Order: sequence, then structure tokens, then C-alpha cells
Amino acid sequence: MRELAKKHIKRGKIDITMKWERYSGEWNTPKINEIAVKQYLDLVKVLKDTYGLKGDLTIENILTFRDIVSYEENNNISEDNLVKSFMDIIKKLNEERAREGKIIQKDIKERLKNISKSLSEIEKRWPIAIKGHEEKLRNRMMEITKSTSIDEVRVLQEIAVYMDRFDISEEVVRLKGHIDNFKNTLASAEAVGRKLDFIIQEMVREANTIGSKSNDLHINERVVQIKVEIEKMREQAQNVE
Repeated sequence: MRELAKKHIKRGKIDITMKWERYSGEWNTPKINEIAVKQYLDLVKVLKDTYGLKGDLTIENILTFRDIVSYEENNNISEDNLVKSFMDIIKKLNEERAREGKIIQKDIKERLKNISKSLSEIEKRWPIAIKGHEEKLRNRMMEITKSTSIDEVRVLQEIAVYMDRFDISEEVVRLKGHIDNFKNTLASAEAVGRKLDFIIQEMVREANTIGSKSNDLHINERVVQIKVEIEKMREQAQNVE
């Protein structure tokens, strides 16, 4: 049973409980204990011969004696029957899992759509955010250079290097790639649960990096929305084989 379960169920844990029920005509076949009957008849003969007692045993009398009738169980349960019953259960289980899987798949696709929408809003907001960061930094650096002899060109170069730390374009591209990978994996007919777990971890990593690098309120609000959707996807992915 264990090997059959492993073969047909790739992920999760199942507990198996088997119960036999007795059906009329299949169990408890009566059987006469011929040896006991003979012993009782011999005993009656001894009582008559030795003590002069009178009387005869009837069928009704004999059937009331202990150990005259025993019952044999007609146990028709074979290994083949057990396997067949177990496979019927596995089939029904997988049919139910397939039904639930369609519901889960629909929910996850909707959440991926929401994540993509938030990413698009981040991309639209990003040029505005980076321009604001650059202007603030440029104004601050210019104030500092007024009282020093630092070359302005050098200052602008340093600003460009520093602003590169705020660049989230690579993270956005990778997160989009993870979304596409997730969709393709979800559509696979094979067991993909563990792979989905891994993709989700990578999505969380990219979302966290975007949030930490952007330093922009509007972008961070979208990042929070993305992480909420990813967490819901993680919960659903636990039910995917």
C-alpha cells in the first residue's frame, strides 16, 4: 500500500485506515463438530449401561451443547481485492485533487496578474522616483562643493555612481521572468509543487530587493501588495503536487 501511494501521490501525507464489514451469506458458516457429537453419544451410552438411565438425545438437545457447532469465517478478502479497493480510493482522491487543483490554479493566475499590475505601476513610477532622488542628491552635493574646490564634473560622476545603487531595473526584469516561469510550471502535467516553492522564494527575494533599493513610498506600497500576493500563492502552492 505504501509503495502504491508513493507511486500515485507525489507530495503530501496520507493515513490509511482499513475496516472489514461482515455481510450476510459471506461470513459465519456453521460447522458441526462431529468428534464432539460422537463423544456426547458415547457418554449417553455409558450412562445408560452403567447407571440404567433411560432417555434419548434429540437433535435439539445436541445443538444446545457446548462446542457442537462452530463458525468458520468465509474470508474472501484477497490481496488483489485490497489493491483494487485501494486503487479505487486513490482514483477518487486524485479526481478530487484535480478538481481542487483547477480552483487553485485559477486563484494563483489571478494573483500573478495582480503582481504584474503592481510591477507595471512600479515601472511607471520609477523614473519619477529616481529623478527625485537625483535632484535631492545633486542639490545637496552642490551645496557642499560651494565651500570646497572639488571639481563639478567629478561630483556629477559620483552622483551617477551613487544613483546606480537605487536602480531596480534588473530586479524588475527578474521578477517578470519568475512570473513567466511560474505560469509555465503551473501548466505542466508533472509534479511541480517543490519547483513552485523555489520560484516563490526567488520572487520574494526580488520583491524585497526592490523595496530596499527604491526608497520611494509609492513603490514600497506596491511592493507590499506584491508580497501579500506572493504569500497567498505560497499557501496555495502547498496544495499543489
